[in-house]
Amino acid sequence: MRTFAMCVVAACLLACFSPRPAFGANPSGRIEVRFVYLDPGSIDPTYHTAMWLEDAKGNMVQTLFVSNDLSTTYYQSGKVCPDWVKQAGWAKAPKSLINAVTGPTPNVSAGMMPFDLEKFKVAPGKYKFRFEVNIDDQNNVLFQGDLEVGDSEQELKMETLYLPSKPDIGTDVVKDVAVHYYPAKN
Repeated sequence: MRTFAMCVVAACLLACFSPRPAFGANPSGRIEVRFVYLDPGSIDPTYHTAMWLEDAKGNMVQTLFVSNDLSTTYYQSGKVCPDWVKQAGWAKAPKSLINAVTGPTPNVSAGMMPFDLEKFKVAPGKYKFRFEVNIDDQNNVLFQGDLEVGDSEQELKMETLYLPSKPDIGTDVVKDVAVHYYPAKN
């Protein structure tokens, strides 16, 4: 009984003196990612997909989404979504993270994915949002934009990079990528 009482006192003291967020601190908000996956006809794209956040120094902060096939096997090839694979350290990722962010590969059509940044424990600050899609055995497309999590709604200006190059198939496999940030409502 004495040990229990000491534990309760210790827990109360810890709770009283632990750092807390400032009163009125801003929660993270959410982002919505919109995109269109097209059927190019001349190739059979895989559409393996990863979305994640990096800090201002380019360090991985959080994987937000990874398609199931990429999550389970294709990440090992080194050619599929190589930027995400390099950043994620997926082979060492805890099972709880893998289960939380893995989902089906998006279909050929328009799509939208919302992400509650508070759920991912993303604090207010500056980040780089990255969205990588595998096109074929050799090529990937990476969309990236700067994100400031805070009080202001924003549409991210997205840059498109083809890695190592854009396949010569006469069309874009992924287009109309738009990322919108919505601050949390107090």
